[in-house]
Amino acid sequence: MDVTVRALDLAGITAPQWEALAALLDDEERARAARFAFEEDRRSYVAAHGLLRLELSRRAARPPQDWRFAATKLGKPYLLDCARDLRFSLSHTRGMVAVAVADGAEIGVDVEPSDRRAESMKLAQRFFAPEEVALLAAVEGAARRDMFFAIWTLKEAVVKTTGQGLARALDSFAIALDPPRVTMLDGSAQQWSAAHWRRGSFHFALAAQGPVRADFSEAELASLL
Repeated sequence: MDVTVRALDLAGITAPQWEALAALLDDEERARAARFAFEEDRRSYVAAHGLLRLELSRRAARPPQDWRFAATKLGKPYLLDCARDLRFSLSHTRGMVAVAVADGAEIGVDVEPSDRRAESMKLAQRFFAPEEVALLAAVEGAARRDMFFAIWTLKEAVVKTTGQGLARALDSFAIALDPPRVTMLDGSAQQWSAAHWRRGSFHFALAAQGPVRADFSEAELASLL
């Protein structure tokens, strides 16, 4: 199973491209974007949802503005009125967005900046599995910070994949690195795939239920819009 993961750096988006992305959104998305208090957050939302629509249309013959969405009770979004079993996930933070699309596989994607302030060990001891805390304790300084955000991003991707939100405790599964992998600590036999990328100050992660092949690249809006 192939999963397409696209990253988009907001710094390179031109004014006409912002207008084109916003024009792809439906009324509900525009209303949600307008409710953000800060322009940076509004732009991140617009970029993520616009890019998602463009990537979905690369997989299926439908204009980007025609996609319609709904969400489960726990907030996991899904497509309406689609003949193919397309699954997707999106993530946005200030300055960067990520989108993942697959056929028939539950997936989750996350992007996090590594330059934000975080007390790595205190957070890990509170939320991480013992195996992950041990990994962090074995390194120090910048290496510990990078490892923390790699694990955190992968864990967020797993939670998005399950669609359970805060109902899934972060210490109910363990992340290993090099290569990335997921182990459910409840004895679940579900096979997982995981991938992690680093671009500049941002960590990207993909999690999927079942075996997948991930194609990660930076989106080129000039060829999509």
